Amino acid sequence: MEKCFVCGKEGKLTEGRCKECYLKESFHFSIPGRIKVPYCKSCNSYYTNRWKTLDDKLSFIDEILKNNVSSSKEINFVPEFSKDVNDIQAIVDFLDEGNIYKIKIHIRPFYDDPLFDMEVSSEILLSGEQCQRCSRFYGGYYEAILQIRSDEKKIELEKIEYIMKIVDELSDKLISKDRMAFISRIEELKEGIDVYMGSLSAARKIGNDLIKKFNGSIGESHKLMGLDKDSGKKIYRTTVTVRLKNMAQRYAYYKNHLYILGIAGDNFKLTSLEGGNILSIKSKEFERELKKENIRVIERDQLETIDVSVTEVTPERYQMMKLSGDYETFYILRNEVRLKKELKVGDNLKGAIIDNRIVIMEEESII
Repeated sequence: MEKCFVCGKEGKLTEGRCKECYLKESFHFSIPGRIKVPYCKSCNSYYTNRWKTLDDKLSFIDEILKNNVSSSKEINFVPEFSKDVNDIQAIVDFLDEGNIYKIKIHIRPFYDDPLFDMEVSSEILLSGEQCQRCSRFYGGYYEAILQIRSDEKKIELEKIEYIMKIVDELSDKLISKDRMAFISRIEELKEGIDVYMGSLSAARKIGNDLIKKFNGSIGESHKLMGLDKDSGKKIYRTTVTVRLKNMAQRYAYYKNHLYILGIAGDNFKLTSLEGGNILSIKSKEFERELKKENIRVIERDQLETIDVSVTEVTPERYQMMKLSGDYETFYILRNEVRLKKELKVGDNLKGAIIDNRIVIMEEESII
């Protein structure tokens, strides 16, 4: 039987020592009785090496403990003890008391022997402190002005609301990676919208996304505001100007179907002018189809429309007559008319002329 070289006790040894001597000489574990963590209540974020949102309490506690535990041996934090893990194991229990987390750590130095389990206590204090982001946000800080303009003299109220919904969604999406991507204020002017943003990078990204959705141009101008007190560097404010093309209704001709072109989040929303069905296409896919010329975007003033009337109905086709010009009659196969209702003689409809083809629509579907 092997003997512990420290105390001479016989039995199972760990690194030449009995369990008691091994724990005394080779395993040292400590944690502060109280750990203060800077916490911003305004945005529910805490600071370690940077500000992070406190979404998951378990992940937060795990990170804080790993940063503050001092141990001579690597510890494996586990949800429950297991004999299949041949490591020093620890289970963390906590009690949430508002801005204080009461922590108990149960340590099992020997995976196969609970007799030597240890327990230590600590607490994590969320120490109230306003983060730089919130300090700047509530102070009205902005790094860039996103100017949104249109070829039209004035952007209508409905369009302003629609554009700002898109800007808000993009800002919320960017904040997860860029905490300064907040909107500090919005000014609605006769000539357009000015959006004051905490991040120049975010203003540029939102501007480029608006251009992708509506078409237009983007540019920048810079204004010297002064010098930084600490570094002495020049401070500039950047204006990102987005000039959107005429925002009147646009249409998309895709796979021999005519659609009203709209935006829904990150996707393009195509609403059929023939049957009313809705097709959603991701932005990247839409751009690819546009480059391949599989999709054609038609401006409102470029869509040639005519009024027609149904003059004859047969099992195979409709006879229709133009209600202006030479009052010419023409035929359309029934399967090429995609309206949800059955047509009858005397029905008046709208048609769009595209590539020498007449696409039949309901009159009220033209916006």
